[in-house]
Amino acid sequence: MNNNVPLISIITATYNCADTIESTMQSVLAQSYPNIEYIIIDGQSTDGTIDIIKRYEESISVFISEPDKGIYDAMNKGIRASKGIWLNFMNSGDLFYSKDSIWNSLNNIDDKVGFIYSDFYVLKKQHLKLISASYDKGIILHQSVLYKRELHLKYGEYIVSQKYIISDYLFFHLIPTELIKKSLFPISINSAPGVSAGNWTWYQKICFDYIFRKISIFELLKNLVIRVVKNCVIACLKFVK
Repeated sequence: MNNNVPLISIITATYNCADTIESTMQSVLAQSYPNIEYIIIDGQSTDGTIDIIKRYEESISVFISEPDKGIYDAMNKGIRASKGIWLNFMNSGDLFYSKDSIWNSLNNIDDKVGFIYSDFYVLKKQHLKLISASYDKGIILHQSVLYKRELHLKYGEYIVSQKYIISDYLFFHLIPTELIKKSLFPISINSAPGVSAGNWTWYQKICFDYIFRKISIFELLKNLVIRVVKNCVIACLKFVK
């Protein structure tokens, strides 16, 4: 541990992820940044995940395994248990892009910055695809975000509800733009679609964008029509096959 640089709390939420938890943990523990608090929040897994985590217990700052109400409940537990100036959520199945991902993002950062995001990679069929992140367009993944824990004191925790699956998206858009900076270095590799993927998520996001005047009623309707037509075409093609 090096107290000359800010402490960052990296939080991993997991539940029955025996196939992926170890690679995520190894990615976190391989980070070259010298002041990391590693927190794992498990939803009381039954598939061997806990046994894998316990192999690394000497390198884990906080480990909690108990039933939860979903991923955002687990993430909130991690926030409450954390002590870091900065937070990152690297959930099971996801990886840091390189061992220097944290260093590259926090190095020489202005004290006024409170939220850092970056482009990210998605792993599809053994190939990495770089996705260009955009705060304005809402193209952000929490795996590729570092932000100051104090923001939760002002804007609250993530909403925990089965109806809302864009809690991180909602929270991120409460943050003033003057606190936000895009890093030049990709932070993460997203290995699979998470809870924030799919049509229901998309509909929630676009309605949120309209309510908060990020898009016009014309753009809302246009995007809805395009989405419906696209889904119909995909469904028809599947039926034909």
